[in-house]
Amino acid sequence: MFGKVDIDEAKKERIIDKAGHLTDEYGQIYYACAVCTFEGICEAFKSEGIEIYPPETQEIIKRGMLGLAAGVAETGIGTCGAISASAFVISSVVDVTTDDVKKHWRKNSTVSVPIVEYVINRFQEVYGALDCLRLRYNRTQRAIDFLDPDAMWTEMVFSAYQKDKCGLPSDFWEGGRDQQMVVQAARWASEAICDLLVMEPEERKKIPPHLMEMSRQEMAPKVQKVVEALKELNFGHPNEKISHREYRTFKLKGKEGLEKSRPGKISAPKK
Repeated sequence: MFGKVDIDEAKKERIIDKAGHLTDEYGQIYYACAVCTFEGICEAFKSEGIEIYPPETQEIIKRGMLGLAAGVAETGIGTCGAISASAFVISSVVDVTTDDVKKHWRKNSTVSVPIVEYVINRFQEVYGALDCLRLRYNRTQRAIDFLDPDAMWTEMVFSAYQKDKCGLPSDFWEGGRDQQMVVQAARWASEAICDLLVMEPEERKKIPPHLMEMSRQEMAPKVQKVVEALKELNFGHPNEKISHREYRTFKLKGKEGLEKSRPGKISAPKK
C-alpha cells in the first residue's frame, strides 16, 4: 500500500507536532479517545501530502472507532482507545497482509514490534498502565463509568480543576497539551509511522532477527513429537476435571464439597 516516502527531520517534527495539536482539537469535538487520536494522526500526515487512507475509508474507520471510546463502549474496560487507534494506523502502514501471515506466522511480529516500542512501552513508563480504568485512576485516583449520567456530571465538575485529568482539552489550563494521553499517543504513533515510511515496503515487513524461527508448518512435526511424549507421561493430568483453584476445596471438603461449589455440571474426580 505505501511505498518509500521521503520524510526529512523537519517534516517529521511538523507531522508529530501537528498530530498532537489536531488530536487535542478533535478531542474537544468527539470526546472519544480512539476517534480523535485516529483522526489527528491521519490529518497530520495529510497536511504534508501523505494520505494513509482514502477519505471514504477514513470516515468508515472513524465510525468503528467510536465503539472503542473509554476502553470499549465507554465502560473503561479494555485498552485505552488512544492506544488502539495508534496500533491500528501503525499496523496499516507496516502493511502485513493475511497472505503474508499464511506464509510465515511470525509476520504478525513485524506489526507488533513498532507498536510496542513506540507506544506500549512508553505508555507503561509514563502512565503505568494500558487499560482505560487504571490509566484514569493512576492520574486522578478515580475512574467513573461514563455510561452513568450522574457520575458523568461529577466527572465533568472534577475535571474542570484537575490538571492531570485524562483526555481533558488543553484549553482548561496553560501549557497542558502534552500531558494528555491522547496527544502523546498521537505523537508517538506519528513518530513510528514516519520512521516506517522512510523504509522500503519489504523492509517494514522483515521479521526481527530475534524472532526469526521456523514456520508453523516446519515446527508442527517436531511439536507433535513433544506432544506424544507428554501424553505418554500423562503430563498435566489431561483427563482430570479439576482446576488448581479447586484443589484446596477438594482436599478439605472432598468430592461433595467441591461439587456444591461448582456452578457448572462437571463432576469432580472419582478419586
